[in-house]
Amino acid sequence: MRRRALLSASVLSLAGLSGCLGDVRRQVSGRVTASHATAVMHPADEPWIRGGLSADSDRTFHAELFTEAPDDVYRVFTEAFPRRREQLDNDVRNDDYATGFSLLAEAKMPRGEAYSLVPVFGEAWTGWDAVSLPLETNPYDDDPTDGAGESDELLCTMLARYEAGASPSRATVTVYEETGDEVIRELTAEPRF
Repeated sequence: MRRRALLSASVLSLAGLSGCLGDVRRQVSGRVTASHATAVMHPADEPWIRGGLSADSDRTFHAELFTEAPDDVYRVFTEAFPRRREQLDNDVRNDDYATGFSLLAEAKMPRGEAYSLVPVFGEAWTGWDAVSLPLETNPYDDDPTDGAGESDELLCTMLARYEAGASPSRATVTVYEETGDEVIRELTAEPRF
């Protein structure tokens, strides 16, 4: 019986410690704050992210962290990604990773239910090297056919920039319904490189 009590106390201590580590990280590295985000709607049959979502994938959400610049953005973006100045690939390549990190997220949906992903307040350190990054769905106000072709399924690709004094090794990304009440999906994002 004593061993069971000791084991229970150890588990509770570790659970408490993980919360304390988030508090310590916040004291050492400051807060995590969303700086800006860009979301683009495009056809699901023209995937932009290698290893991300496509018309053929069963997954409906994908997310990954960028805590440093990739040596080659073509290892991240597919040939279908439009190469233009001031685009997502330039943001990933030229970000100032000494002052923060980026979250690249995708959502797949039917054309008639088009929405974009938007960072919302509540981002925070949850451990020494872990953050919580809430996102919210926002119904697509513009005509989703603008640049999205005739595809029945659409992808929303979003890149969000977060200011922080350190880079996390993982993020819990929680996607909320527009009202913020219902959790649609929770997933873990980790750095690709």
